[in-house]
Amino acid sequence: MDEAGLCYNRAPVGDICTRKKPGVKASKTRITVAFCANADGTELLPLLYIGRARKPMCFKKKTGAELGFNYKNNAKAWMTSLIFQQWVRELDVKMRAEGRNILLLLDNAAPHVSGDLALTNVSIKMLPPNTTPCLQPMDAGIVASYKAQYRSMQIDHAVERVERGEDVEGEKAYKVDQLTAMRWGEAIWGTMSAKTISHCWRHTGLVLPLHDDEYSCDADLAVMDLTSLFDQLSTA
Repeated sequence: MDEAGLCYNRAPVGDICTRKKPGVKASKTRITVAFCANADGTELLPLLYIGRARKPMCFKKKTGAELGFNYKNNAKAWMTSLIFQQWVRELDVKMRAEGRNILLLLDNAAPHVSGDLALTNVSIKMLPPNTTPCLQPMDAGIVASYKAQYRSMQIDHAVERVERGEDVEGEKAYKVDQLTAMRWGEAIWGTMSAKTISHCWRHTGLVLPLHDDEYSCDADLAVMDLTSLFDQLSTA
């Protein structure tokens, strides 16, 4: 399990070769998304979203739960020890109800404090300090794949707005509300392939490798799509 920030309104600040484009501001509006999946990619837990407001305007006075999301909030839209502990407790209850025992791998980020939690069916193992880029499966490509596919959807959305003749210029074309961003996230997570997940686990060395020649990463496809969509947007 690991979390990452998603600046869901951010327009591309460079071209596909990462050269910065003049006059493009990077939006800092963000939510935090927490990811968790098993080693063979057959089970992806529902995403946990953390935003600033309990009921953002785009929720139309509904709670995240009423809209079908696992959603929490705090002033900075960050993971906190309180949110983390609540999430782990709920996971433990789920595993106990299903008669399963699982091992949960975590990095040593400050919010990942289990404290005095009396967990019965979830065993927590902390990764050694400074090993997250090497040993955390979510950081081995899963989060990157998610974000690449999100940006692909965002650029596609911007292209459609321009083609419809909407009065949008620059970064405004990429702007979406938080609910839209979360719905896109659900769609991406729901189609994340087991092959991508398992490959990222194998990349860490925590599980034995299989036949890499059979691997095709969602992130690779998303990058190819990004290239095409950038071209469309620049000529629109």
